[in-house]
Amino acid sequence: MRLLGGARAARLIGNLEQMGDLDGSESKKAVDKLRSLGSSGVKKLIEEIEAADRSGTRRLAELLSRVISDKTVAEAVKGLDSDNQRVSSAVAWALGHGRRFNANLLLDYLQKDVVPKAALCDALSHQKGRLDVRRVLSQAYHQESTEKAVLFRIVAQTAGENDLPELISRLTGKDVVARAHIIDILSRFNTADVYHALQGQLRDSNKLIRQAAINAIGRMDGEPDMELLCGLLCDPDLDVQNKAVEAVVRHRHPDTVRYLIVALKDDSEYSRRAAVEVLNEIADPRSIKDLLEALGDDDWWVRARATDALAKIGGPRVVDAVLQLIKDESEDIRRAAIELLNATRDERAVLKLIEATGDSDWWVRERAADALAEIGDSRALPALEKMLDGETRSIPTAIRGIVKLGDEKHIPRLMQLVRHQEREIQIEAMNALARLADSALADDIREAISMHLDSEDKAVRQAAIAAIQSLDERFSPSQIEEAKKHERFAEPTRTLLMEGRDVGAVMHGGGGVQKRLDITTLNAGDIIEGRYKYIRKIGKGAFGTVLLVNDQVVEESLILKFLNPNVASDEEMMKRFVHELRYSRKITHKNVIRIYDFLFMGGLYAISMEYFPSHTLGDEVKDEEPLPIEKAMRFGCDIATGMAVAHHAGIIHRDLKPANILINDEGLLKIVDFGVAAARSSGDTQLTKTGYVIGSPKYMAPEQILGKQVDEKADIYSLGVIMYEMLTGVPPYSRGDHMSVMYQHVQGKARKPHEVNEGLPIELSECIGRCMSVDKSKRYESMEELRNEFARFLPAEA
Repeated sequence: MRLLGGARAARLIGNLEQMGDLDGSESKKAVDKLRSLGSSGVKKLIEEIEAADRSGTRRLAELLSRVISDKTVAEAVKGLDSDNQRVSSAVAWALGHGRRFNANLLLDYLQKDVVPKAALCDALSHQKGRLDVRRVLSQAYHQESTEKAVLFRIVAQTAGENDLPELISRLTGKDVVARAHIIDILSRFNTADVYHALQGQLRDSNKLIRQAAINAIGRMDGEPDMELLCGLLCDPDLDVQNKAVEAVVRHRHPDTVRYLIVALKDDSEYSRRAAVEVLNEIADPRSIKDLLEALGDDDWWVRARATDALAKIGGPRVVDAVLQLIKDESEDIRRAAIELLNATRDERAVLKLIEATGDSDWWVRERAADALAEIGDSRALPALEKMLDGETRSIPTAIRGIVKLGDEKHIPRLMQLVRHQEREIQIEAMNALARLADSALADDIREAISMHLDSEDKAVRQAAIAAIQSLDERFSPSQIEEAKKHERFAEPTRTLLMEGRDVGAVMHGGGGVQKRLDITTLNAGDIIEGRYKYIRKIGKGAFGTVLLVNDQVVEESLILKFLNPNVASDEEMMKRFVHELRYSRKITHKNVIRIYDFLFMGGLYAISMEYFPSHTLGDEVKDEEPLPIEKAMRFGCDIATGMAVAHHAGIIHRDLKPANILINDEGLLKIVDFGVAAARSSGDTQLTKTGYVIGSPKYMAPEQILGKQVDEKADIYSLGVIMYEMLTGVPPYSRGDHMSVMYQHVQGKARKPHEVNEGLPIELSECIGRCMSVDKSKRYESMEELRNEFARFLPAEA
């Protein structure tokens, strides 16, 4: 009978191939006859596929899909195990597209080891609309991670509201990975029951579940339990914290600030930072005032810690809100606002702080003066001078500010104050004169101060002695002669960030001279400026020379990057450096190299920054070989995370490339070299006056090349190019010289990533393509959005 059945099947198959069209009435009858032969017909079809060419295989696969029945599924499944890949693929296609058998029967074969799971899962994916969700769920729990992911994806694509009770009931299971998948599936149903169920998962002891739950809730519109959500800002897992920040910000609930207090006062610096990151997005004067009022009831050290977090991490929204509180009717609020601005040293606060120097509260006046002195803006001088004629108790503070911002022009007024009746004013005036004195007025100052050498007040007498001693050291005949002899030397080491001095004045020699430092002659062990012990040269680039040194004060290794002459001579660029570094040094995150200071030493400019033993991302991508997808996506997520933090601080990198991404042996990634970046308020041209391009042509956004407005999306483009290179092994544009490469970026005609690397999923290829859109409005809106998109391509357990 088998031989007879095989012969009949062969004859019917031959007839059908001659008919061509399987939808004709005669063809349908022949298909039904072939189908009635049962296993013999299916088996013969598979044999024919093995002997067919490529076009014949497609026709036979279509025929097989119409012949398979409930009774012959088993025979068809055997074909998946064929040694011939073409046969296995054709059978999988037929099983996936057949509509004349119960597709749920395929699920039973997931338990059989002899059946290739990948081919079977491919067939199941095409049958997703005909599968029973409960049966798919039941099978998913017994599969390995790859098959489990496929089955849960099928559930995600087919589950309806009728399946919600079943899905919710499975949230309490023991399989953590399965629960994470179910949470993701449930997040697609924006119902109150689902939202409530997912909120319950935020209390789970497993961080993977908390991560999945907070990520899901962040995409939904339910009524949040803000106390619970804000509580996750104190979660021990940083990924949960970060996702909690996003979820809290997205909901923008009116009660948010009330529940942020706990995180803002937490012992963990990371929790306090998370709370401030939320405020950076939602803050307004009312919310900041509520916050300051709530903090006012705590111990001073709790207030100080919370205020410090707000000052160091608070972004433009926080600062803008605080600025409006300087004139609040409450004295306590005005004091708190001034304290915050004093700590932030934000230049936007200058005008408001100048107004505050006339406040009725002496404390507000004095702290405003302190803040203006720290910011270093000379516009504050008239206000500080006016304070000298105001209330007596505020005069010492005004004097200290004038010392930082003023010059020898203020000496006559300060000499008058040496005779003031108040001892504090006398002391501050003498200290100020000793610091502001020049050789022309040194004798007059010495004479004015001498009246206090015999003072009965010990503090006044000692201040007078110290001031005169300082004058003698600087302006004795021998010292004056020595100064003339060495007039070619520059000023001692100084910071351009902390002192807030005018970089233009420094560049034009506004501070005297000192012997110029030649870093090319340094030997291991040499001491730079009495503080930094030279270890070795790390490298040299277009912007500067990088040295590894040991800071003898803190006994810690750090990097000094000395700017090259072509950069240091560009006053506009130097001002941009100082402006930008004031923002970027506030960034404290594991994926960003910490910038400590910007120094002027030995006639040279140097950025001091964190030392991070590592290699560059460029060392990972070599020999035009793509990285494994999971590794590339992990790197991509870390880069997007670090850049999201920078963008929140108002920093655009502008030169994101593999050479500026460092990775250590443990896989920790850090972004470096924000030195060529600019704060949002800075100019956006891509060329400096010296003609140097800010940004690397291979990774530069089209709008940056064209000199148009540059924002965060320029960095998103650069990250897209980096991801392209990691996933394909080659950059999208690299042929020709720099100008040719830049032109190619503007044209935007790169091959699609999956065309270069056929192993890439289409969705991932499209994601990278979107990052690299020439039209920046078509790119992802933010690094956070991009990071979440990248995370989709990582295994659930990652």
